[in-house]
Amino acid sequence: MQPGTSRAEPWSLFAEPPVESDPGTFVGEIPGVLSTTYRQAEVPPAGSGVVVTAAAQLPLPAEEMPVPPGQPPPIARPFGDFPADNIDNRNQPLTLSEVLESVLRHYPLLLAVEQERGVASGGLTSAMGAFDTQLTGMGTSLAPSTYENYVSDFGVEQLLSQQGISLFGGYRTGFGEFPTYKLHNKTAVGGEFRGGLSIPLARDRDIDRARAGKAQAQLDVAIAEPAIARSRLDYMREAARAYWAWAGSGEQRTATQSLVQLATDRDQFLAARVDRGATANIERVDNQRNIALREGMAVKADRLVQQAAIDLSLYYRDEAGRPLLVGKQRLRRLPEPIPPTPTLYHESLSRALAQRPEFRKLSLQRQKLLVERKLAANETLPGLDAQIAANQDLGYGKSPLSGPEGLNRQVLSAALVFQLPAQRRGARGRLQALDAKISQLNEQLRYMEDNVQAQVQNAYSKLERAYTFHEKTLEMVTLADTVARAEREQFRLGRSDILRIALREQAKFDADLYEIVARQQFWTAESDLRASDTSLGPGATGEVDTAEEIPLPTGAWTDTPAIPTATAPPTTQPRILR
Repeated sequence: MQPGTSRAEPWSLFAEPPVESDPGTFVGEIPGVLSTTYRQAEVPPAGSGVVVTAAAQLPLPAEEMPVPPGQPPPIARPFGDFPADNIDNRNQPLTLSEVLESVLRHYPLLLAVEQERGVASGGLTSAMGAFDTQLTGMGTSLAPSTYENYVSDFGVEQLLSQQGISLFGGYRTGFGEFPTYKLHNKTAVGGEFRGGLSIPLARDRDIDRARAGKAQAQLDVAIAEPAIARSRLDYMREAARAYWAWAGSGEQRTATQSLVQLATDRDQFLAARVDRGATANIERVDNQRNIALREGMAVKADRLVQQAAIDLSLYYRDEAGRPLLVGKQRLRRLPEPIPPTPTLYHESLSRALAQRPEFRKLSLQRQKLLVERKLAANETLPGLDAQIAANQDLGYGKSPLSGPEGLNRQVLSAALVFQLPAQRRGARGRLQALDAKISQLNEQLRYMEDNVQAQVQNAYSKLERAYTFHEKTLEMVTLADTVARAEREQFRLGRSDILRIALREQAKFDADLYEIVARQQFWTAESDLRASDTSLGPGATGEVDTAEEIPLPTGAWTDTPAIPTATAPPTTQPRILR
């Protein structure tokens, strides 16, 4: 190398995008974006006579690249060539509303959570089993025997859900010979009917295990709804993030293809200048190296689109519930950010504190504990039950115990049954434990209010900062575009070279990527805010209703790249954030 010759280092390789990116990251990195950066060496001023050599940076041609033994040579695949049999290629932009509607109808994990309704309903049906009518029956025959007799008994018992009252009744027969100590089994020829009721006077009057189980099962049915609502918001938020990532990747791919188009169009210009002897051939070789590198960037950008479409397909499904890959014909331009206002924050906070499902769930769980506590307090009461029973024989019959009317007996009986554990430590221990659990839930409810407020504050902060960051990226795009235009004009006049113009175009490309990601992060933050205040859904998605398809780059190298830029007016007006 001759003295005084400066040599630029090769471009860095593409950085693999992170698996997960934080929508709130703005400075120092662009999540999910391919970026190639020049390491700017000492570039001599134009006209100094110093030649910038780029030949050392040239990669080997594809036909000269070594191929590992036993492997076929690589086959070039066109951009977007992706094998799949379930692709949505309609020529209209995909909206966030469509994706969220698909989540509500077909997302398997949400459908699985919705089965909690059936689980809770089954639990309620099981709890109602305590009030099932109990039927009993028995029949015996003692023959041949010293005392041949035949006995049958049928009974019915019903626990009522009011006041703990229990009703019972039945019918029995007893025919034949009975020993003296079993004469009570003998009935008249028409059998004997009986009936009665048991009334709790203290314990189990206001509540018992059966009624407590029913009340708690009813609360479980109610608890299923806020649990489903929470999962619904979570899955819609994830779907919205996947949607905005997919839309942003489409614009990044368009920007990358525009960068390729610039270098490709410049090659024709350089070819004419080389033929006239106005430019050294090495300039065209360096430009062709740029083309190869940028085409590689376009391949990686296309891979990002495919990855985003695959991630989105987990939420966007066809009518059969199968993942649906979204074709690039459905890409849309990300809407322009709208300045958030304090009114939006106050409305979101009020809505979140009033409608977040976590409050409803904790409140219902507290009611379940209160039911259990009431049952424990009930068990500290003495068991005092009043029982009334009556029986009547039908027909005629005689026994050594029968009176003048034989076995045509009519009996009415009443009883008072008392029971009380002396220490009642079991019930008192449960009361103590339940009081502590209720206090725990009270503290959790108080913390939940603070946590929800913090979530809304954080979501609004991300939204507001994302808008401010987008404004800065607009300045970056404007300045980088001005510099790139000026450098291209200098190149046209022969006062610049490929290295300088590539540096300027790379800076403009990086600014475009930052601007695209800024819009993506803004709408991701907006969806997060909607999820935090429960307003996210097919009818409140925060995106424009209609949008034009992202145009493919068609501009010549001397023009501004034909990509959607932040300085261009939006095609439609997005919904105002109030």
